[in-house]
Amino acid sequence: MSEPTNDDDEKVKWLKEELGFHHAFNYKTNDVTEALKQAAPDGADVYFDNVGGELSSAVINSMREWGHISVCGSISGYNESNLPKATIIQPAAIFKQLRMEGFLYSRWHNRWEEGITQLTQWVREGKIKYRETVTEGFQNTPKAFAGMLQGGNLGKAVVKV
Repeated sequence: MSEPTNDDDEKVKWLKEELGFHHAFNYKTNDVTEALKQAAPDGADVYFDNVGGELSSAVINSMREWGHISVCGSISGYNESNLPKATIIQPAAIFKQLRMEGFLYSRWHNRWEEGITQLTQWVREGKIKYRETVTEGFQNTPKAFAGMLQGGNLGKAVVKV
């Protein structure tokens, strides 16, 4: 895990103040299980997982009965030569009767244009807000990519050529 930065706290501030999230926390400086207990004392109903590893294990073990988990990534292990060890999730999955499903965007490839049209409309209407961290110059692509993997961006990481 990388060292926490002011960017991490800025992300939490953005989620709460600009996007209106009721709860958000910096997982690098807070105990995840404790923060989840405070944010969702009865457990989480839904978890969108693109991280994997110990963070996801903590969330899954904090789920509510009949909870749903959508898995679209596992960034915690992408650059690891050995898979990272994480707390087991099977007892939570069994006893809380959780539903977990992996997916790829290509599953809905036939609806791509429909999705772009709808999302564009929602952005224009202010229903979706976004931020971008723009890196200037193609030569800085490796630096931008490494920064994104380390959480150095706020919002979408973009390289402008």
